[in-house]
Amino acid sequence: MYSEYTGELSIVLNEKTSNNLVIFEVKILQFHFNEVLSLIPSAQYNKESVMHNYFKCEGWYDGQWECKRKEEFKNQLLLIENNVPQNLLPVYNAIKQICASSIQNNNQLFIELE
Repeated sequence: MYSEYTGELSIVLNEKTSNNLVIFEVKILQFHFNEVLSLIPSAQYNKESVMHNYFKCEGWYDGQWECKRKEEFKNQLLLIENNVPQNLLPVYNAIKQICASSIQNNNQLFIELE
């Protein structure tokens, strides 16, 4: 699916246990990740939020970053569900799924630019 995008930056989302064991990993193109995040409305966000780091180009831009506000991120994703273009649904669903899984399993969620 991504073979034509060789050389493009990727975002890796990892769900890890408290023992640092990766149990779920999602790797997507950075521009697809950004397209999904751009659908979430602008607002004042906590410095530990995904959206703050997205707008400020911090967090995962500097290395592996832990999403400590997973519930907030999941709720933001749910708010845009009806606005996601058809071509971005697989990316959106993958992000939503790993976020929900990390919450359900009480695991950590990490995001990293690769």
